[in-house]
Amino acid sequence: MTIQRPSHQRPWVLSPWILGLVGLVSLAAVLAAWRTLNSQSRLSVAITSWPGYEYLYLAEQRRLGQRYGLDLRVRQYNSLEDQRFAYGRGEVEVIATTLPDAVAICQEVPKRCPELFLVIDESHGADVIISKSDIGHVRGLVGQTVGLERTVLAEYLLLRAFETKQVPFDQVRFMHEGPIALVSALSKGKVAAIVTYPPHANSLREDSLYRVLFSSAQIPGEIVNVLAVNPVFAKRHPGMIRALVRTWWAAQALARAEPTSSLALMAKREQVSPAEFVASERGIRYLGPADQSEMLAPTGSVARVLARMADQMVSAGRLSAKAPLPMPTQAFLPKP
Repeated sequence: MTIQRPSHQRPWVLSPWILGLVGLVSLAAVLAAWRTLNSQSRLSVAITSWPGYEYLYLAEQRRLGQRYGLDLRVRQYNSLEDQRFAYGRGEVEVIATTLPDAVAICQEVPKRCPELFLVIDESHGADVIISKSDIGHVRGLVGQTVGLERTVLAEYLLLRAFETKQVPFDQVRFMHEGPIALVSALSKGKVAAIVTYPPHANSLREDSLYRVLFSSAQIPGEIVNVLAVNPVFAKRHPGMIRALVRTWWAAQALARAEPTSSLALMAKREQVSPAEFVASERGIRYLGPADQSEMLAPTGSVARVLARMADQMVSAGRLSAKAPLPMPTQAFLPKP
């Protein structure tokens, strides 16, 4: 026998008390998420386009700081000069920068002369002076125009290159542009050489029309990239700086554990292929946790390089002898 269902059967609906319960659960979930977000300390770190700095972007995108109570945000700047001035104006309290540009900050804004609390990497051939192929050595730049950014790093690399061949700094003309415009200027013959770095240097190094005249591999230990912080901010928020150090190591660990996805993410932001990103890193030596304590000691290798660098820049008239120097610190490294 077939049972007929009444056509007037009322549709199934939630009773008011169930709706109320669902609403309370949803509200509780929202409040829990809000508490989680607000329990984390937001910290912005200023970076420029450099392969080593992309690990901070990887950490931001994968929210690796959350496990340490840190909400990491990366702020991108088009050049080291823009980034340096932003730090000097107080727009950011932490920057990823080079030793020469950290020295420049201390001259420009002594009250914000930074502490250096982590050594990210050493440029071992990544920073280069590239010329047209018909120029065989640094001396061939005398009377020529060289393109460079308005950064102390670029000037320092030129200064060291000229020292090796005893070329007076004032016998070369300079044209200042951003990193992308410099590559264009060299290709159009507007300059005889440029100071550049990856990813901008990648295509030039593979082209027979150009040659590397000088690189950071010839001055090992001098072109070092660091994380630097305003000392006043660090004193007020030491836990945030320690959390950032731990987040950096978490990013390095993730890149080793998940190389394919990590490389794809970092390469995409640099607008290169994963293979090109790997090629960019060949001239970079990353420093591990075991290297940090010695390098950041009061009389460690970073302090010695800073002192030697300052002497050279003062002698060349590029730095005041009265300017303070950045201070390496071990205060934010994990306890052994």
